[in-house]
Amino acid sequence: MSNLNDALSRALADPSRSVVWDGRWYTCGEVRAHVEEIRSQLSALGVRPGHRVMVALPNSYAFVVSYLACLDHGAICVPANSEMPTGELERALARYRADYGIVAPAAGERWGDLLRAHRFTRGPSVDAERGQVVQIWQRSSGSAPEARQGTSEQQPAVLMFTSGTTGEPKGVLLTHGHLFAAVQNVMRSHELTASDVAYCILPLFHINGQVIVLLSTLVSGGRIVMRDKFHASLFWDDIRHHGVTWVSCVPTILSIVAKRPVPKEALGTLRFLRSASAPLTPAVAARMEAACGVPVIEAYGMTEAAGQICTNPLPPGARKPGSVGKPVGMSLLIVDAERKPVAPYELGEIAIRGANVIEHYEGMEPAPDYGYGPGWIYTGDLGYMDEDGYVYITGRAKEMINRAGEKISPREIEDVLNAHEAVARSAVVGLPDPLYGERAVAWVVPEEPDAIDADALRAELESLCAAHLARPKRPSQIVIARSLPVNATGKVQKHVLRNLEPRDRLA
Repeated sequence: MSNLNDALSRALADPSRSVVWDGRWYTCGEVRAHVEEIRSQLSALGVRPGHRVMVALPNSYAFVVSYLACLDHGAICVPANSEMPTGELERALARYRADYGIVAPAAGERWGDLLRAHRFTRGPSVDAERGQVVQIWQRSSGSAPEARQGTSEQQPAVLMFTSGTTGEPKGVLLTHGHLFAAVQNVMRSHELTASDVAYCILPLFHINGQVIVLLSTLVSGGRIVMRDKFHASLFWDDIRHHGVTWVSCVPTILSIVAKRPVPKEALGTLRFLRSASAPLTPAVAARMEAACGVPVIEAYGMTEAAGQICTNPLPPGARKPGSVGKPVGMSLLIVDAERKPVAPYELGEIAIRGANVIEHYEGMEPAPDYGYGPGWIYTGDLGYMDEDGYVYITGRAKEMINRAGEKISPREIEDVLNAHEAVARSAVVGLPDPLYGERAVAWVVPEEPDAIDADALRAELESLCAAHLARPKRPSQIVIARSLPVNATGKVQKHVLRNLEPRDRLA
């Protein structure tokens, strides 16, 4: 048994303790019984340790027990968005190469023809609890790959794919050891105990919801309050009613919540709010802290690290606005273009290594040893570290704009635009320019799109950029838009923006 499964087993050993709320509280005994029921169904269908099982379920109790059943059985869980359209699933199946599927009935109805075209047949349905039915699908054995196993800690656990915000997703195969190390880092940095109640509103098919919220809370002995997704109207009521102590958010959620009144009676148990997955505007963090009286902890993570890489500390530790904090339980370097470490405050690419970090992407070779040891992942994120070890993210290497040979960081421009009180969010990309090679174009989403004078806001933003940015860095065009294309965790999909035709009006 892996350390992770052993820790989960011990955490779920008390049959009288309630752990998961999804319409009602479930005891540890109920969770264990439902996990075993799904595991027995998988075993009966021939699932062996190392087989890939696509888990396409919304946030629900059914997801929790299906996910834990895969881990317990030794299968490789391949989490999938149960609401993806058929065309996207067609592309995803080629990456997943799943042997089996645990699918929500609604998704099974939409995807049925495509799954059958990929040699899947529908097997038994299992009622996880109170009508939360899951369908189990099996692919014909003729093309199923051989099961993969390893030692308990090296046993593959979860196969995920990078968000693909700048290109094609890459496969990230996380082992039981990666997940266990990541859980320990989260528990230590956030001081999680059995007294904590986490609020799960982020999608569980992404790493944040899975590791930061679900696994870390279960292993620490805490309880989880779960919704199918974020509902602004329920946010504070759930926190108050269930005594929530911390919430893992993305900046978009915090921006929405910051606009609504904060009922004081909801703050009696809340310890902190956590923000990751995208840059957090300092103004939003300040508004939330002033309204709630609890710290907003900005963090940085990625799938390749099974979740968390850096986080700002809880009080009394110092939180630095604009920084994602310090690395926790792992090594981090800032390196130049030749992969050599740079001095504090020098800009470079972030490289990471640790027990929670993969050594290479699925199907790819590990990076060479550049003189400071093997096992490093080069994240593609650009940033710098100050003299206290705090990390600052400035953007993605692939997103840098090359204007006549001068490299321009989109994040620097976005920080200036986001400082305007009427701006909720912005995104800057480089588009082709016949004279300079590339030009910076900004998309800006106002706080109140229906109440804004787009031309007046654009003029104010142009003046703001003129005051704070050198001429080559100023956007050649500012598009006032109602929304930005984002993925499920709130990351802007800049490759989509680069394929749009920018228009000088409210889009």
